[in-house]
Amino acid sequence: MSNDVGAAWDRVESWLRLHLPACLPAGAVPPGASDELIAEAETRLGFDLPADLRRLWRRCGGPVGPLTPEGEVLLGVRQALDAYDLLNHPDVWETTWIPFTADEPDDPFAGTFIDAVTGLTGSWNRQDFSHLYDDGSTLTGYLTEAAEEQSAVD
Repeated sequence: MSNDVGAAWDRVESWLRLHLPACLPAGAVPPGASDELIAEAETRLGFDLPADLRRLWRRCGGPVGPLTPEGEVLLGVRQALDAYDLLNHPDVWETTWIPFTADEPDDPFAGTFIDAVTGLTGSWNRQDFSHLYDDGSTLTGYLTEAAEEQSAVD
């Protein structure tokens, strides 16, 4: 994991652990996704996952959260693929956009995605679909902002 993404995730994970069991019903951050599951996802999608997302999922296979005060949950690989299938409509969803958070992992309405080509992030919802953020936001930025929001709530 890049140092920036790794450091940001460390902050998020530390906050989650401090707020157990409210944030982590099972009492721990879920284990990372296996290399086999990640390879299966890449085969199903037909392209490689962004390196930072792959590395994050190897550390935490999700779902876990909330990551933000708004309640976004880090999706696991399988939940992300299910959300991808739900959102993948021509003319409104780029095939390289991979959802990585959602308001509800099993019945998502809104969340955040990463573009596998550019590494930029954006928001999505099932009503208005999606858009890339125009400020150059990345997975590192998302996790850093989540950690800062978590700290502000304390």
